[in-house]
Amino acid sequence: MRANYMLICGLVAIVAMLSGCGQNTVRQQSTVTVSGIGTVSVEPDMVSMNVSMSKIAPTTRQAQEAVGKMAVRVLEILKEAGIEDKDIKTATLRFNPEYEWRSNRSVLVGQKAEQGIDFAVRNIGQDSDKIARLIDKLVQVDGIVMNQINFNIADKTEHYVHSRELAFEKAAQKAKQYAELSGLRVGRVLSLSENTSDDSAPVYGNRMIKQTMMEFASDESSTVLPSGQMEITTRISAVFSLE
Repeated sequence: MRANYMLICGLVAIVAMLSGCGQNTVRQQSTVTVSGIGTVSVEPDMVSMNVSMSKIAPTTRQAQEAVGKMAVRVLEILKEAGIEDKDIKTATLRFNPEYEWRSNRSVLVGQKAEQGIDFAVRNIGQDSDKIARLIDKLVQVDGIVMNQINFNIADKTEHYVHSRELAFEKAAQKAKQYAELSGLRVGRVLSLSENTSDDSAPVYGNRMIKQTMMEFASDESSTVLPSGQMEITTRISAVFSLE
């Protein structure tokens, strides 16, 4: 019995030694982790805009009717410019009492109606002066307020494809350089991640701008809108094996 026990203990010890030797002979995979950024500059092809109208009248109904007439005129101008119904929507519609501070007390001066309209103008590249002409007509509506003008790109799919290609090429170039410095060569991609953030904002010169400023020419009193370019950026992180 004791002999069998000693034999079993010996076999266990041998197996443990062999397992340890096997572990020591496993070679750890060499890898390199790199990043890449791809940026594509594109001219915008659409503009998103918002205008608002407001009126104060003795009653809410009177204020609403006045704002309604303004809104009808705005819609007429948009239709004349060829803007489709799908690109026009009411953004806000509010009715509030309007007060003024007089002699250390708040005094009701009437009822205020407000309405905001969002709309988009597409294919602006086909007519570079289309937006300027549209704004010149809108500002003729008494009491209208131009809240924002944002240039954008309707379909960014192809531009993101290009930016991804550039980002991957830069990451692969880095991996190749590190491999050569290490006396190795680049193998396959082990993992790949993308930081998908929409960085597309108008660029004018070297300055990012969120909203294009309007400049009025003194001789013709017409609107000048420099659209600049949009930057579409893809950032990736990749892990390559080294062989």
